Amino acid sequence: MKYILFISFYLPFILLANNKLQYNIYYNTPLAKEGLKVELTFTHDKPQDSTELYLVNRSWGEQNLLNSIVLNKEDNGGFHCYKKADKFKLVFYHPKSKKVKLTYRIVQDYNDNSYDIFNRPRIRNEYFQVLGHSFFAVPFHFAGGYDNPLLNITIHWIGFPKDFKIHNSFGTEQSTQHLKIHLWDELYHSLFAGGDYRIYHFKVQNYPVYFAIRGKWLNGFTDSLLLHNLQTSVQAQRDFWKDYKARYYTIFMAPTVTNTDSSFRGHSNTGSGLANGYMIQATNNPFNDINSYKYMLYHEMMHSWTGGKIQNKYEELNYWFSEGFTDYYTYKNRLRSGDVIFKDWLESFNQEVIKPHFKNPYKNISNYVLKDSFWLSRNIEKVPYRRGALFAFWLDNQIILKSNYTKSLDDLMRDILKECTVKKLKFTDDLFLTAVEKYLEKGVAYFFQKHVLAGIDIDFKNEQWIEGFEFNIQDSIPLLKASKQPNYIF
Repeated sequence: MKYILFISFYLPFILLANNKLQYNIYYNTPLAKEGLKVELTFTHDKPQDSTELYLVNRSWGEQNLLNSIVLNKEDNGGFHCYKKADKFKLVFYHPKSKKVKLTYRIVQDYNDNSYDIFNRPRIRNEYFQVLGHSFFAVPFHFAGGYDNPLLNITIHWIGFPKDFKIHNSFGTEQSTQHLKIHLWDELYHSLFAGGDYRIYHFKVQNYPVYFAIRGKWLNGFTDSLLLHNLQTSVQAQRDFWKDYKARYYTIFMAPTVTNTDSSFRGHSNTGSGLANGYMIQATNNPFNDINSYKYMLYHEMMHSWTGGKIQNKYEELNYWFSEGFTDYYTYKNRLRSGDVIFKDWLESFNQEVIKPHFKNPYKNISNYVLKDSFWLSRNIEKVPYRRGALFAFWLDNQIILKSNYTKSLDDLMRDILKECTVKKLKFTDDLFLTAVEKYLEKGVAYFFQKHVLAGIDIDFKNEQWIEGFEFNIQDSIPLLKASKQPNYIF
């Protein structure tokens, strides 16, 4: 799961009580050339002859996002406007007034779809896909510093053809949207899409779940197959948490690059959690892998809780939990739902978690160094996923043993969810360690410091495991063996 990059410099904003913003978004042809025209109207607290708007320039592994913003004098009555990328803002000069109307355009700033571009605005003639932090410029004086201000937003979609679907993190096929949403974790953590998407929906506990998909997928990736697996995963995840309160939830799926031949041998995908859902982007070719798709479903949906309702306080420092425990439950919930059998679960946990972790040259990097290095390489990025998953597996076993097979990590996870949501707390290491003490009398503070924060390998061979589990060393790598499928944990 990816997160908005919070800017480290001080923003001298003055929070307004109403924070009303109106965005008129215009369709022009050809869309790929003209871009999405955004007309923003708002009110200053006193007359001004210039306005600064905040817009993210660096986030989710992408740099120079303001390159996708076009400012034209012609769109703004001939008045001067420019970008200050180093300050993450757009600057407009205009007639002195309280009420201000400003216009900018969003374009695609690269030529074609790419294997390694996921989070830049995509605007083609047949569709668009733009993350909220690249779409909606917000006046500095509305943003409220590092707080999470509630914004009162109206969006009008103007001139779009009837068959051009409009779908986003807050609604589907609405020409006008009235939203009261928070800036950082909702508006700037959302996706807005439109065009040749096919939109399906089903209900869980009477609440809708939407599936927006585009592209002609190969290798048996039919809409019905993908939708069926999505339904199974949604039900399994909500059953695990015993949480059915999502009134609106949506999944987006779009191809990055489509090859009908074997010029790209393999399947590459990525997923990102969003407000009220998540998105999947993947290569589309004859090597499409349904197992990778299923993994992505379970992993990204888990982030609705671990990273969503249970929000990290210190982002990358807490990725051992929000990514690692998510990864552990990706495998565990797939097994529990019947998506995989135990033999396949065991094989995948060894081959996809344990082996890659112990072969990773950065596996022993400390959590504090990892914080500042996370986005630098794929190997570093995967450390908290696998280190956290292995720690979750160890902790699951210890709780089961300590409780004589009456409790598991599942109970601890639901406790943490309740603690964070009821008390409106953010997740921290201290919150986690305090919650563990309910299940393990001596706690795990020293073990946690040594193996999670310092990054020293767990001695899997000599730890205690539930009945049926043991570890054998092969080529210096501890691999999990099971004499039988445990009845309680799985």
